[in-house]
Amino acid sequence: MSSTQSAAGKCLCGSVSYIIKADEPLRMAQCHCKDCQRASGGGHMALAFFKADDVEIKGETASYAATADSGNVNTRHFCPKCGSRIYGENSARAGLVGLSVGCVDDNNWFNPAVVVYSKDRPSWDKTSTDIPNFETMPPPAK
Repeated sequence: MSSTQSAAGKCLCGSVSYIIKADEPLRMAQCHCKDCQRASGGGHMALAFFKADDVEIKGETASYAATADSGNVNTRHFCPKCGSRIYGENSARAGLVGLSVGCVDDNNWFNPAVVVYSKDRPSWDKTSTDIPNFETMPPPAK
């Protein structure tokens, strides 16, 4: 991502699209929790977090909310036609959205700073050990 260009993304069928109006994500992470594995169909979910006001979403999404082991509610938003997961929200982080990086048109800028729920990482899913890896969700930074 650069300050001269907005990033854009869409679901598989194109019914839901978005434009990211921020220069950079606030945070980038990979999550290996079982919920993210099931939602992604892979060994982890790659997420880039932005202020909700910096992401303009077009099209209707459906959603599914689940309570995490922390007691927080994660709401995943997806295309009701093709099922692509577009973004998520967490009750503990109001005003932030976690975009599914796989839906961003040009996602070569993605560079995770942290891996969470490494205890659930499948042996076949090779993610970086050169960045902090946490067995569960680390406490919020102060």
